[in-house]
Amino acid sequence: MAWIKTIPLEEADDKLKELLMNQRRMYPAEYAASTAEQTGTEESIVSSHTLIPEALYHAFSTFGALLSEELPLQ
Repeated sequence: MAWIKTIPLEEADDKLKELLMNQRRMYPAEYAASTAEQTGTEESIVSSHTLIPEALYHAFSTFGALLSEELPLQ
């Protein structure tokens, strides 16, 4: 399996922390719960983007906007 360098939240600079928190606010509440117990790891696709904070924010904020409960989708 490939290994991707990531920056853990506790080691993130202020800019990365801000972008991560802003991106997370856009997601539905059920995404806040960790799945580490089921998967055996805290790894995530989001954390694999921590080396490029701007790309992380824009890519995953787009996904968050698409999940918005305010959209007129059934």
